[in-house]
Amino acid sequence: MSLQTGLLLLWLAVAAKGSAMNDLDIPERPALLIPKCCAKEEVINQLGHCQHMNETGVTMWKPKFTGEDGKDAKPQPYYELIIGSPGCEQQQLWSIFSHAGASDRLVLYPSGKLRHYTRDKESLEAGGEFSRSISHEPFDAHPDEPRFYDFLQGHYCLDKAILEGGRESLYAQVCIPKPLTDWTNTEFLISRIVDPLCHIFCIVCFLSIAIVYFILPQLRDLVGNIITTISICLIVSQTADLVRTFTEFSSHVSFLVADAILYTALLAAFFWINSMGYYVHRHFKSSNVFLRSTDGRKYCYYSCYVWGCTATLGVIALFAHFMFPSKETSTTMVCSANQRNVGWMGIAVFFVPVAVLVIINFYFWRSTAHTISRIQSFGRIHSKLKYSFQMFVKIFLVMTIAWLFFMLTWIPSPILCYINISTNILQALMFLYICVLSQKRVTFHLRKTCCYDNCICTCCRPGEPTPETCEWGEEMHYIDTLDNFN
Repeated sequence: MSLQTGLLLLWLAVAAKGSAMNDLDIPERPALLIPKCCAKEEVINQLGHCQHMNETGVTMWKPKFTGEDGKDAKPQPYYELIIGSPGCEQQQLWSIFSHAGASDRLVLYPSGKLRHYTRDKESLEAGGEFSRSISHEPFDAHPDEPRFYDFLQGHYCLDKAILEGGRESLYAQVCIPKPLTDWTNTEFLISRIVDPLCHIFCIVCFLSIAIVYFILPQLRDLVGNIITTISICLIVSQTADLVRTFTEFSSHVSFLVADAILYTALLAAFFWINSMGYYVHRHFKSSNVFLRSTDGRKYCYYSCYVWGCTATLGVIALFAHFMFPSKETSTTMVCSANQRNVGWMGIAVFFVPVAVLVIINFYFWRSTAHTISRIQSFGRIHSKLKYSFQMFVKIFLVMTIAWLFFMLTWIPSPILCYINISTNILQALMFLYICVLSQKRVTFHLRKTCCYDNCICTCCRPGEPTPETCEWGEEMHYIDTLDNFN
C-alpha cells in the first residue's frame, strides 16, 4: 500500500510540473513586431482617418502571414502590434489599398517584410510617379507579370480599411524609396534642374514688374494696380508649380494644396485681365470719360468681383473633387515629375471659366478696337486709355497662349512638355518687355527716380533731364509726348 501511494504521489508531481510549464507558454523566439497604422481597436475609414471598429461594424485587424510559396505560413509566427506610421524622414508617405479587383496586392512574410505587387508599368521607372504602385525590378520576358517592391520593417504600417459599400481592404502606408539620381538622363535633368530654374527665372521677372509698378507713384493708377496684382498671381502660380516638382519632399496633401493654389492663382490672373479689359471697354463706350469714381474705389470694386468669383469657383472645384471623385490626372516625368491630385471634375471647374473669360476678353478686344478706329482725335484721357488698351491686348494674348500650352501638358508627350517649359520662360520675358522695357513712360520714371536718389547721375543718359534741370512742366510735357506716341 505504501509503494502504490508513493508512485501515485510521484505521478501527480510530474503532471503538475508539466501543467505549470504549459501555463507559462514561453515563446521559442522573440515576438515579431508588426506596425499598425491606427490603434488596436481602430480601422481606416473612407476618408483615410482612424475610426473605432464599433462605429464601422468590422472586426479587429490581425496580420496574415504568407510563405514564400504563396500559401499561408504554417505555423503563423508569434507577433506583437506596434502603433504608429513609419518614419519616412524626407521621403514621401504613400497609401496602398489591396483588395479584390485592385491592381495592387500586399503580402506580409513571416520575416516581417512587406511585398507590394502591381501590374502598373508606367510608375516603374526610377523617379517616375507612384500614383498606383512602386517597383524597380523589370520583367522583360513577361511584361504582364506583376512587379513588386519589398519594404522592410520601419518603412511601412498595415491596417484594415473600409471602402465604399462597406468593402474591406488591406491598407498600407509606405515610404516611397528615393529614386536613383541619373545625371545622364535627359528627362531627369529637365524635370529636376532645367524646369525649376525656369520657374525661378519667371518668378524673378514677375517680381521685377510688381516692384516697379508698386514703388513708382506715377504708375499706381488702376491699370498699374491691376498689372501688379496679375504679376503677384503669376508669382504664386509659379511657386506652386515649383513646389510640385520635388516629390520626395511632399505628400498627397501637399500635392493637393499645391494644385489648388496653382489653379486658383491662374484663375485669379485671368479674372484680373478680364477686369482690365472691361475697364478700357467701358470707358471707350461711355459718352462721359470724366467719371467721379476714383481709381482706388474702382480697384476695390474690381477686387470684390475678382476675389469673390475666384473663391467661389475654388470652393466649388474642391467640392467637385471630393464629392465626385474621378481618375486623378497624371503627367510624365518630363513635365514636372509629380502627381497631380486634383481630378478632372475639379480641373473642369477651374478651366472652363478661364475659357469663358478668354471669349469675353476677345469680345472686349474687337469691340474696343472698332470704337477706337472711329475716333478721329484723341484727348489726353483717350490717349491714356488707348495706351492701356494696347497693354491689355498684349498681356491677354501672352496669357492665353501660355494657358493653351499648359493644358497641352496633360497629353503624355515629352515634346509638348519641352514646349511648355519654353513657353513659360517666354511668357515671363514678354511680360517684362510689355510692362516695363517697351514702355517709354515707365523707363522715363525709372531713370528719373534713379537720378533723384543718386547725387551723381550715373544712370541717366546724356541729354536726359537731371534733378537740377528736370522741372515739373518739362516732365509733364515729356510724358504727354510719350502718351501721344504710344
